[in-house]
Amino acid sequence: MAQPFSIGAESALIDGVITSASIEVTDGFISSVDVGLEPEKLSDDLILTSGTLSPGFIDCQLNGIGEINFFDADKSEMERALALLARHGVTSCTPSMISAPIGELVAAIKASDCGESSFTGLVRARHLGYHIEGPFLSEDFARAHNARFFVDPTRENLLPLLETARIAIVTLAPERTGALEAIASIRESGAIASVGHSGADFQQIVDAVAVGLNMVTHLFNGMNKDVNQGIIRAALELDQLTIGFIADGVHNHEEQIRWAFENMSERITLVTDSLSNRLGDEVVTARADGGGYRTDGTLAGSRLTLDHVIAHAISSGVPLAQALLSATRVPARLLGRGDLGEIAVGARADLTLFTEGGSIRTWVGGVEVA
Repeated sequence: MAQPFSIGAESALIDGVITSASIEVTDGFISSVDVGLEPEKLSDDLILTSGTLSPGFIDCQLNGIGEINFFDADKSEMERALALLARHGVTSCTPSMISAPIGELVAAIKASDCGESSFTGLVRARHLGYHIEGPFLSEDFARAHNARFFVDPTRENLLPLLETARIAIVTLAPERTGALEAIASIRESGAIASVGHSGADFQQIVDAVAVGLNMVTHLFNGMNKDVNQGIIRAALELDQLTIGFIADGVHNHEEQIRWAFENMSERITLVTDSLSNRLGDEVVTARADGGGYRTDGTLAGSRLTLDHVIAHAISSGVPLAQALLSATRVPARLLGRGDLGEIAVGARADLTLFTEGGSIRTWVGGVEVA
């Protein structure tokens, strides 16, 4: 267990506001927070005079990092990937699995699941369960997914995944046969039901929200881009939906980033859609723009970590506090984790020191990442 200590920060995100703060950490949790102190009056064990102290980041959509592809990672490789994520300020995540046969997805989950906390004592990001992105998607919006694996979200196809008890999010196309029943089952299991890679019209989204749909997977990507129709209209009008958004300058450019934050900032959760040098069994090539591309030129995901996506959002005009909230409070509330995403008494001491160049120091449960 981490030793008690205190942090004084001239700039910290507290309850949605950037302010100075003195924070005490005891047994891995935040035990005291004092705000608005004059910088010269900070007398803590550690004084931070540059950057902004933020709750640890939460990434709800990521397929891999470095050379580790989550789909075929074993438990040790997943541990190493989570440790690498923590070096970039990500203290919790929901590793993604893309479309594949149901049996292979279940096997991949069992092979790589290393639990929420490290079984080796490694300081690494918390594994909050898997984001299953497919195979319940639309052939018309397959993008980097292999449509030959697509199936309807029937009970027979969905139940083996839910029975792993390690599913946090399921992305599906609400227009597929059995989708409304599947959404209800996903929500009953305690997981998030998200729309993505879908051609659903507005009424189909309304019907899906009525039975529990509560997220949009990577807004603008894998869907009709008309803001007056379908998924994007629903994202604008339906407050029940949390909006996953990749503000990396590749999936979405400055104009889309500004539009999204101007219209739905309080519901946006920033994600990376990051990957390794492979996505499933497809080879991925990194380009200078930060994207990862299949051999046919299809954008498959990002090679960026969440701290750099946040930095890009800020450079596109998103206020610092709002960009940080979209990587902390919003995903924590989406996942029902009141102990994460805030610098507040009783929250876990998952913290990161963010600068315009990315995160430079991180603590998970009060223990600093090497």
